[in-house]
Amino acid sequence: MPPRREDGLGRILFPFDAAALVIAVLLTVRTGVVGLWRLPVLAGFFLLAFAACMAAYYFVIFLISLTVDMKKPVQENHPLHRRIVFLATGHICRFARLRLHAEDWEWLPEGRFLAVSNHRSAYDPIAAVWALRKTPTVFITKPENYRIPVAGPMICSAGFLSIDREDPREAMKTIQNAANLLKNDVVSVGVYPEGTRNREPENGLLPFHNGVFKIAQKADAPLVVMTVRGTEHIRDNWPWRPTDVTLHICAVIPPEELKGSTADVSRRVQDLMERDLAAE
Repeated sequence: MPPRREDGLGRILFPFDAAALVIAVLLTVRTGVVGLWRLPVLAGFFLLAFAACMAAYYFVIFLISLTVDMKKPVQENHPLHRRIVFLATGHICRFARLRLHAEDWEWLPEGRFLAVSNHRSAYDPIAAVWALRKTPTVFITKPENYRIPVAGPMICSAGFLSIDREDPREAMKTIQNAANLLKNDVVSVGVYPEGTRNREPENGLLPFHNGVFKIAQKADAPLVVMTVRGTEHIRDNWPWRPTDVTLHICAVIPPEELKGSTADVSRRVQDLMERDLAAE
């Protein structure tokens, strides 16, 4: 028997499995198939029913996304929509064949926090959102992601924030909005200080955008320093091999140690990440 999965992905599709199996059994009995043909027919009905259940689920999400008014302020933080986004990230992780390993997760603060991490792949926030599902966390993302059909309206309504790196004034508004989420105990916030994917991680981290650390300073919240490994291999491995992805908490910096300049905080965080990644 394979070992029990600790990342929760082994159970993420179970409701669809169970519903599909019931439908398949009923259809098989209804057709009156007997003998050796019963199992192949049952398997065929199961696959069709599973696909139909998944399609129906995401069609409902599509209909919900049509109700989101993208012209409203992004701080709607709809709990149902946030739950849908969390479940969808789990589905993506499962279908992408991720095996998540969360290391030193017991260091997570009980309250709200700002999480920062290195950035290697588009799968980074997907894996992190799923790993942090028990401590609901929204991420700061690029405005282009709001234009993705279905996903864009859902993450907008769920409270994910977009940041315009080309407009300092708009970027500061996003930083203040993120700080408000922490101060008001709504959700935790995640951000990638590198600002974009690092396509050559072997050359070290990209320069950090120091302004993101103002979120923790303004909210008087702890800073969770994380590293991610393995997401850059998903495209090469899929669909033939699973990919091990490790999310490691390097340190938790309390609010009282974040009082200095953001440049000082940035250097400290970068040093923590670099030392941790050097051990891979």
